[in-house]
Amino acid sequence: MTFSKNTGLYFCLLLVIIIMASCDKVDVTFGSTSTLSDPNITYFDNYQTKVATYKPDSFQTGNHQLFALGYHYDSTFGVFKACSYAQINLPATNPVLSIPVTFDSLELILNPTGKFYGDSINPMKISVYRLTQNIKDLVNGDVYYNTESFAYDPAGIGQQTVSLNGKTGTSIHVRLSNALGQELLTKFQTGDDDISTAEKFTDYFRGIYVTTDSTVTNLLAYFSNPADSMLIKLNYHENTVYPTSKSMSFNYMAAKQFNNISVRYTKPNFASFVNKKAQVIESAASGGLSYLNTSAGSVIKISFPTLLSLKELHPYIKVVKAILMIKPDNRSLLFPYQLPATLNLYSTDNTNIPGLGTFQEGTSTPQTGDLVIDKLYGQNTYYSYDITTFINTKISDGQFSTSALLLQSTLSSYDAGTDRLIVNDQPGSQSIQLKLYVLGL
Repeated sequence: MTFSKNTGLYFCLLLVIIIMASCDKVDVTFGSTSTLSDPNITYFDNYQTKVATYKPDSFQTGNHQLFALGYHYDSTFGVFKACSYAQINLPATNPVLSIPVTFDSLELILNPTGKFYGDSINPMKISVYRLTQNIKDLVNGDVYYNTESFAYDPAGIGQQTVSLNGKTGTSIHVRLSNALGQELLTKFQTGDDDISTAEKFTDYFRGIYVTTDSTVTNLLAYFSNPADSMLIKLNYHENTVYPTSKSMSFNYMAAKQFNNISVRYTKPNFASFVNKKAQVIESAASGGLSYLNTSAGSVIKISFPTLLSLKELHPYIKVVKAILMIKPDNRSLLFPYQLPATLNLYSTDNTNIPGLGTFQEGTSTPQTGDLVIDKLYGQNTYYSYDITTFINTKISDGQFSTSALLLQSTLSSYDAGTDRLIVNDQPGSQSIQLKLYVLGL
């Protein structure tokens, strides 16, 4: 068979086009067996990261069955205050109806969890008030936040200075008004209409507001009181030949108990922070620092603005290993503060809502930082996280990716205790360090 020169030329051109098209479609697969000593791997000891503080406009503190109380001045942040509101339930039974009894005492009972913000040696002066307004949220439907409050009678019904040092697991008893105790006992003894139904009881006794006296207190403390346990105890004795001491127990409605927690920033680094406003504050606008503080609702946001420039190194790349090391600023360790033992790291985006957690490689176990403490010099204290999967996903998503990471507390809620961490944005020993091992072909 005879081919013309043009036919041969067309055939060659067609063959070149097929080969080039095939090259465009090649999927390069990187094996999982690459070692960090591979000559094709480029190591970055401190790849660029960017840190910021994200704080919401408010955070939920209702229905946690926790009481947060106190007043504390933090020399880095400012003044923190915590107080609690609770609607008291009508007891299920009335053991004193038509029975001759004598009032003994009325008391509020709180159970310390052992978590503190400040030095636990400091005393705490607890003050209790009676609400003049029913706890109702017509907007959110019994979902209460740290910024909410309700009116109370300024004439207190109880006040007591207590020491919580070494009292974890031991109930704290705050003596309440004898007049109120006698009034309650009389209503139950006579079967008063105010105690005939739960609704009428709530209209009569709307609940309590528990706070602290700032002239004495320099401590935030946390208490765990299950909703079905005794919160208020009415002590009395029956008038018999042999008087018998007894008590009535009042618990509270979980859905209508919450904590009001506020912060008043007093330092120049927080000039950009606006209370009751959701914000992302870059570290450059907060003294070169970013802040995690559960009592302020703040977390640390970590992003990687130049990550896609890795693609300039090779046509095809894969990050074999990415280790994020978070080294606390020394202000995190000022007495009496301690580093959180564990911290979670979540993916996020422009919404700043926590997404998937970062897990230990090949498992569904969340990473919590594997805190290492340098007890000798403090220079090599750090949390570390393997974020290889996150980094490769971000590179794969390309230039339109807004993914970042949120470093936040492992506490069950922001009113369960105070976790506190300060991170410096300056390169060096006390900062965030991203170690990258990049395989390029």
